[in-house]
Amino acid sequence: MTQLLYTQLTDTPQTATYLAQATLRDILLPLILGDETEGISYWAGKQLATKFPLESIADLSQFFEQINFGQLSLKKQKKNQYFFELTGPIITKRLADFKTPDFQLEAGFMAQILEQQLQVTAEAKATVENKKRVTIFVQTDTNDPIEIPLETEAMVTMQMPEVTPIAPTEPAEPVTPVATEPTPEPTPEPEHEPVAKASFSSVANLPSRQELHRRKKH
Repeated sequence: MTQLLYTQLTDTPQTATYLAQATLRDILLPLILGDETEGISYWAGKQLATKFPLESIADLSQFFEQINFGQLSLKKQKKNQYFFELTGPIITKRLADFKTPDFQLEAGFMAQILEQQLQVTAEAKATVENKKRVTIFVQTDTNDPIEIPLETEAMVTMQMPEVTPIAPTEPAEPVTPVATEPTPEPTPEPEHEPVAKASFSSVANLPSRQELHRRKKH
């Protein structure tokens, strides 16, 4: 059920928005829980982690980004101590917009995940430093091993974003220029011979009407 639920959530095209998270975590929950906000948030984080068991710290970092908790990175590790830093735009925004934003939900989640991975008791604490970044310190106790219940959910297989490969473009075939016949030069029009002008006799040489009448009788 856990893997199916995780796959359904990550396949949803809608992403968590800042407005939704800030409204619920930094406005509504403090109104309801009051002074118990940090303690209950920490416990809620641990309970949430039991529903999404992760195999490695790399998976933990990826899950934090997917759930819109921020960008989680391991800065230092000693024998039983882990120092994480939580950064990203949503962290910067929450620190700027709210006086005391709560990050104990993330701390509880991380404590439970490391308990499951290391099978020893783990406790975590989130601290805001200079209103600029969030540090999450996790302390484990190798002298206090824990047994993982048989009914524990199977490890979640992380969903990697699908990247559609870009098909290589084939080089364009060279365009063969189409041979064009040379445009023939215009043939000069033949010179026309001068048109002979009709010659007219002068009016004096034309026969008179009487003469034409006389010719007609003969």
